[in-house]
Amino acid sequence: MTVKKNGWLVVLVLALMACNQKQSSKKIGQDKLKADTIYQPKYANRFSIKYFKDHKKIEVRHPWDDNAEPLITLLSDNEQFLKDHPSAIKIPVEKWISVASTQICYANELQVLDQLVGMAEPQYVSNPKVKQGLKEGNIRNIGTAFAPDLELLLALNPDMMMVSPFKEDFYDPIRSAGIKITTNSSYLENTPLGRVEWLVYVAAFFNKEEEAIVKVNEIAQRYHKVKTIATSSKNKPSVFLGKVYQGVWYTAAAESYNANFLNDAGVHYVFKDRHGTGSHSYDFETVYEAAGQCDYWSITVNYEEEYSYSLLKNEDSRYADFKAFKDKNIVFSNTNHSMLYEKGLLEPDVVLSDLVKLFHPTLMQDHKLVYYKKLSKE
Repeated sequence: MTVKKNGWLVVLVLALMACNQKQSSKKIGQDKLKADTIYQPKYANRFSIKYFKDHKKIEVRHPWDDNAEPLITLLSDNEQFLKDHPSAIKIPVEKWISVASTQICYANELQVLDQLVGMAEPQYVSNPKVKQGLKEGNIRNIGTAFAPDLELLLALNPDMMMVSPFKEDFYDPIRSAGIKITTNSSYLENTPLGRVEWLVYVAAFFNKEEEAIVKVNEIAQRYHKVKTIATSSKNKPSVFLGKVYQGVWYTAAAESYNANFLNDAGVHYVFKDRHGTGSHSYDFETVYEAAGQCDYWSITVNYEEEYSYSLLKNEDSRYADFKAFKDKNIVFSNTNHSMLYEKGLLEPDVVLSDLVKLFHPTLMQDHKLVYYKKLSKE
């Protein structure tokens, strides 16, 4: 009798082990599921898209730790997959929320602004369609990107909310409330075309990848054409960037977004030996020692009225000591008017053309300046 009981016990244990192994194998199989196709960006290096029979899997590199697991977003139009994966986003997205003006630029290019129902900090958005939507109430102001109005978000009931990465996670309460979040890290790309290619990432939520890829290739072709003109020039004028902010002069590191623009414009960036992908901070004296005799000075400002040399000098009288100031060789973009950070994001070929024409006056003489100009007002 005891032996028989033990025999049944052994059978039961073996059955449970087999069941657990089967479940474990199933889990491993899901984790290692082989994609039918993979979109591996040519210019961007922070995302990829894996395509399966019943879903898409977007992998975004961890913003702050390259050794960490990527951030995963699952997309699907398959009802069973969505049922089995509650965190997956149903596509094509019908209602979404944005927290950054750059996302609006991508959405406008893909013509998916009609699906936008909420916007953080809309005062920084210049897009006419978004402004009209806010005025009519079709798009709601959800507050700041750091502390959006959770009650309003729940009322809007979006399919997803697209956010930018911050080192501090402000969005955990929103996730806990059941709102699905995806991370757009485009601003961490350090090349102009890298940021452009995030158009494909945004397109994936609306099943518009093919259209986006065509647009990216067209932009890249135009950009490379301008780059070839600039980098073939024997003349390499020296250039420095930025100005003092709260006592510190921030300037682009050698492999950063802005430095790559200068490199492609065929100039000698004076801090090209200061490596990194972000910015470096210096005191005024350090910058003056390196850039005091530079041919050109490039700056961006945000000023409601017309900017001038006198306004610049009023900020810091020492600016007038730079050769570029004395020679009236300051290249600038007034982002209050130019929309450099919105439209310019997907027109890097036009931005580059501006820089080439301004830094190489004998090149691209037929090009009409759009985002950058030469400062002329005294």
